[in-house]
Amino acid sequence: MSKYMITCAVLVFFALSMNVALSGMEYPHELNQVSAPYPDAAITQTVQVPGNVMVGMESGDNLEKIFEFYKKNLAANGWTISAETNQQGHSGLIGGKGSNNAVVNISTGQSGKSMIMLMLAPK
Repeated sequence: MSKYMITCAVLVFFALSMNVALSGMEYPHELNQVSAPYPDAAITQTVQVPGNVMVGMESGDNLEKIFEFYKKNLAANGWTISAETNQQGHSGLIGGKGSNNAVVNISTGQSGKSMIMLMLAPK
């Protein structure tokens, strides 16, 4: 799991450091194949670079509730979950489908709200 989390962090850092334009804070349509956006979550960032799409969201719901939402939605959309973690303050899922991976990372932010990162990338 840490390999994918590091990849996600590098992707976000690279995109932001290269002045990639953030979209108008709309849920990227490419991510609908993974899951609908988390209900009532506020979109905090989106990053789109060739082959990779990422959205960051913030929610007042707890990690467990968000984790179960994404676990259910990935499976319902035909993704095979290959890894999951559910620890104090952090939860995550990695799913595969065809030539793509979906990564869900959920953590408690400094504000006490849950921070959700959802990424679609090639395997």
